[in-house]
Amino acid sequence: MAYTIAPGAFHQALLSGASGVISKREELNRINGFPVPDQDTGNNLAYMMQHLRQQLTPTASFDALLGRLSELSLMAARGNSGAIFPQYFSGFREAMQKGKEGFAKALSLQSLYRMFQEGYESAYRSLQQPREGTILSAMYSFKEGFRMSLTKSQELEAASQTALYHLQQAVEHSITFLPQQRALRAPDVGAMAFYYFAEAFLLSLLGKAQREEPLAVTIPDLPPKNKLPANPGRLTYRYCTEALIELADNTEVSMQLKDSLTALGDSLVVSTAGKLARVHLHTNHPAQAIDLIEFLGRLMEVKTDDMRMQQALTQSHPGQIALVTDSIADVPEELLGPHAYVLPLHLIADGVSYQDKCNISFDRVKRLSGQLTSSQMNLAELSGFLDPITAAYGQMLILTVSSRMSGIHARCREYMAQKPKADIRLVDSRLNSGAQGLLALHAARRLQEGASLQEVADELEDLRKRTKIFVSLPNLAAMVASGRLNRRIGKLLLATGFRPLVTINREGEGSITGLSFSRKRSEQLLIRKLKKDRIQSYAVVHVNDEQRALAAANVIQRKIGMAPEYVCDISAIVANFSGEGSYAVAMIEKEKERK
Repeated sequence: MAYTIAPGAFHQALLSGASGVISKREELNRINGFPVPDQDTGNNLAYMMQHLRQQLTPTASFDALLGRLSELSLMAARGNSGAIFPQYFSGFREAMQKGKEGFAKALSLQSLYRMFQEGYESAYRSLQQPREGTILSAMYSFKEGFRMSLTKSQELEAASQTALYHLQQAVEHSITFLPQQRALRAPDVGAMAFYYFAEAFLLSLLGKAQREEPLAVTIPDLPPKNKLPANPGRLTYRYCTEALIELADNTEVSMQLKDSLTALGDSLVVSTAGKLARVHLHTNHPAQAIDLIEFLGRLMEVKTDDMRMQQALTQSHPGQIALVTDSIADVPEELLGPHAYVLPLHLIADGVSYQDKCNISFDRVKRLSGQLTSSQMNLAELSGFLDPITAAYGQMLILTVSSRMSGIHARCREYMAQKPKADIRLVDSRLNSGAQGLLALHAARRLQEGASLQEVADELEDLRKRTKIFVSLPNLAAMVASGRLNRRIGKLLLATGFRPLVTINREGEGSITGLSFSRKRSEQLLIRKLKKDRIQSYAVVHVNDEQRALAAANVIQRKIGMAPEYVCDISAIVANFSGEGSYAVAMIEKEKERK
């Protein structure tokens, strides 16, 4: 009698395979070298596999089970290897649709092989640039080993032993194939994860809780976390960007779109399951990539990880002090130096969360005016950002946007309460935008000079009293649309052409410091606020109007005889309520001489 597998047994095997990956999460993080050593692949895969364990329920048919498997894994996918696994599972469903006679109430070994075959081919097609020595090589060797054994015997035990042996060989080969893995002396993380999944999956089908003599791949002893070998080269692309899309009717991911995305980066993986698609890309322009992807249909989820930050935090930084500020601080990041980290705050529209200064373009901000709202970060999200910094540095200085404008300051206090032994100093800037940016720049320079954590924090708390910002708005439309101004009053003021000059008071709240009924008059009021010989430094920030900002900077420079520290864009969160064409001048005044 031929060996067959029932849907219930197959379901349990999938859950066992998922557990096999989850149990190796930390190990997978540590051997993560290709395509970048960001040490998060174990976390990403464990997240997806845990989602399967929680959501993949037993079914009476393979059709329902495999459909649910492909969709659930796609929705929970994270990272490069995480994007490939769902497409492998999608191949299982393709195999069923091509040969339904082998998937009636029980699965034959030949049908199981066809699933492995289609899984590999589906995963291969999802990659724009397939690479040998990765998870693809592991999937290929596994299915070939299973096939070869079936030509000699129709026994699951023998087929499993042979398939895992060939898989083991592929995993061990990956140690020396890719330069990133040679540097770590460890197997490719995707190949290793697939090994753990496949081994636990087959053992479950065989009814074995564990192998008495496991065909485990020997992983060399690795250095402790934060002491791994330094990255052999500079990252070409900084951001790992992903989007989950509900495809529009009759829409497919075309080669033209894939080519357009590849022009923005590399490591493109496109996974599909029914009407869902997930796109994964490494790029320096995540907002542009998201705008391209949206042509496929309705955005459901957007996620971007800073791989440069992840890479930097794989190393310890003894003697250095980390500077953390949030994305509302408008200052060119390159001016802050290598030990500064910008926490991207979130904006939400239509159920999708975007990361400020990362994966949301100004065109999207403008298009979603009246729909976008800033989102309060929860403690778990903040911990996910700060924990690696705390682990890599002995001390940390956190500078936040005014606590009267955002809850991020209070959330940082909660974080510190959970870390009583961590040497952290938290400073409320009581400002935002370019004014907060100037304080962040001062802190970065002083830390680079070797000033202590306490010295710099104390200086910031003194300096904020002398730091001001004046905002010139083209009109009140954006403030009304964003809800920052009462709609009824706002419409009345819009009708009159009212244009206020906005500042921030000493308590850290927005207030009006000048009234006018023309843009020209508003700008004149702003310039008058800048007193010659009183300004220590200043910056100009703008919303999609660099020409106007540079012109203002030139006028100010002629008046006070000093060039700005920088001219840069305003964060999406502030742009959402200030509107296109607005700009601001932030300044630090000189300390008054004591008589």
